[in-house]
Amino acid sequence: MKTRYGVSYWLDRFPSSRQPSYPRHRGELTTQVAIMGGGMAGCAAAYVFAAAGVRVALFEADRIAQGGTVLFPGLLRLEPAMSFLSLEERYGRRVARHMWQTFRRAGLDLGATLRRLKIRSELVTDAAIRIAQSADEERVLRREVQALRTAGMDGAWMTPARVRLETGLETAGGVRSAGDGYVDPYRVAIGLASAATGRKAAIFERTAVRKIRTKSRGVEIDTDGGVVKAETIIVATDHPPTQFASLRRHFRCYDAYCVLTAPVPSFVRRGFGRSRALVLDQDCPRHVMRRTSDERVLFMGADQPCVTTRSRDKVMVQRTGQLMYELSKLYPAISGVQPEYGWDVPVSLTADGFLCAGPHRNFPHHLFAMGGGHNGVASAYLSARVLLRQYLGQAEKGDELFGFGRLLG
Repeated sequence: MKTRYGVSYWLDRFPSSRQPSYPRHRGELTTQVAIMGGGMAGCAAAYVFAAAGVRVALFEADRIAQGGTVLFPGLLRLEPAMSFLSLEERYGRRVARHMWQTFRRAGLDLGATLRRLKIRSELVTDAAIRIAQSADEERVLRREVQALRTAGMDGAWMTPARVRLETGLETAGGVRSAGDGYVDPYRVAIGLASAATGRKAAIFERTAVRKIRTKSRGVEIDTDGGVVKAETIIVATDHPPTQFASLRRHFRCYDAYCVLTAPVPSFVRRGFGRSRALVLDQDCPRHVMRRTSDERVLFMGADQPCVTTRSRDKVMVQRTGQLMYELSKLYPAISGVQPEYGWDVPVSLTADGFLCAGPHRNFPHHLFAMGGGHNGVASAYLSARVLLRQYLGQAEKGDELFGFGRLLG
């Protein structure tokens, strides 16, 4: 079997005849909120704002959800990508608890929304298990559990025997969080976009935003097909585009890598333990393993600073081989298996690894949803909820923690 490099599995298996198509923008348009970016964060914002009765128009330079979104591993985490202990050490227990609990609620709300809207996202909920592979990692994870419990949150320690039963891995123990899961990220994004249009949102594809002018009562946006007037623009591009280059100092760009096997036989699956939990190790960078609905194994990791376009293909092949080797060390039964897919994932990270959602003092009538990093699809939904409250003037206590004020402080 020949590995398909640089190809998204989620998009490759979705029939092209069923991929949604939206018109280009032409002429003049007046709306309350314009959204720049049609990825996961943009589609989530379009749905959340439209469901609240706000007139929304979304503009995507290419095709809806066919950029970074179709490269995501599709994790629906109820915990941020960083540890609670690291947040507590940086911001204090009260702030860390608020950020942690708000993120968890967003993940639960997103899962409930996908079910309510009957979006066929292949949502599977089980758990996430952070494993310790050495005595040092065990000590770190035990401190994490203690910090969670001291803050009044759930932290379940797993013995090595329990981890082996659930995952098939020989470890020094682990931490289990219930309710985590995984989805098809492309289906989630296009499902939210469809639900937004059902609530009168306007969505435009192949429409790039060329220029944004700030006016006294809003913004005026030049697209490559016309002019848009809006009260507010939401920039949902994960990493700041050229129009906002001054904000790039708050974010770091990385390339992560994913490998996906063909459906594995039953004798290999038996080695994965009895659960379908996400498995996360403590390496730096961290590896994540999940299984798909058709019994494939997805393994993600090998993060590194972004490479040049010229060397991208070579690095992708090298990183794919590295990841398969590292996966085989966890599950020897998979040794010798060639991946069917190998691709890179653009990752934009803030200094603390958490998302950034909110206004910026230098850009009136702008709201931003950026730096989702490794936080999974829940971060997009959390950003949308925070931005809606900002727009309506109903910001809750603690919403400022998710914005640029945290990064500047």
